[in-house]
Amino acid sequence: MEISYWTSRWRKNKLGWHMQQVYPPLIKYWDAFSLKIGDRVLVPMCGKSRDLVWLADQGVQVIGVEVSEIAARQFFQEQALEYKTQEKGPFTIYESGSIQFWLESIFKLTEVQLPAIDAIYDKAALIALPPDKRPAYARLIRDCSTEIQTMLINTFEYEQDEMNGPPFAVFEYEIRDYYADWFEIYTLHERSALEELSKFRLRGLQSYLTEKVYVLQKK
Repeated sequence: MEISYWTSRWRKNKLGWHMQQVYPPLIKYWDAFSLKIGDRVLVPMCGKSRDLVWLADQGVQVIGVEVSEIAARQFFQEQALEYKTQEKGPFTIYESGSIQFWLESIFKLTEVQLPAIDAIYDKAALIALPPDKRPAYARLIRDCSTEIQTMLINTFEYEQDEMNGPPFAVFEYEIRDYYADWFEIYTLHERSALEELSKFRLRGLQSYLTEKVYVLQKK
């Protein structure tokens, strides 16, 4: 999707993807990250997710990347966090304790040097992108984070012809196409979400909706 699509959704407060709680599989499968205190986690397209605070509470450094300034300001306001800002390349970085919120398009990461990243938490970033954007995103993730050891990726599978994304359908073969040369890929979590996310029926989805979580571990 174009940046204007997402910034428009934030301006109109149409935030159907935002969760009011920490994503349960993150808590359940946290140990799959095998991170140490002080390790650094990159969270692409993070929105104002409460997951950032939960991650920081586990003792890791967190870098969230998001294009919407509204998301940045709401995140720190809702979490009652004071912050300072700095500029780095095209990014404005909001910082509070062990949380950094990098404000700009995820694709601008190619223009700056990230600090060493130990893990990536992709909660609905890949599935927010249409097919033509996903290969470039996957390359960016690999190129900007050559030291990473672990990734956690959340996806949905469904008949794409039944409903327009986002979220888009992303199947396991695509995850393997992008990452199998660098990572071992395991399915941690798989469940039907059609009844819980019944709002998608209003958008045309009828057959099935499967939520998956993968862990990718560096070979």
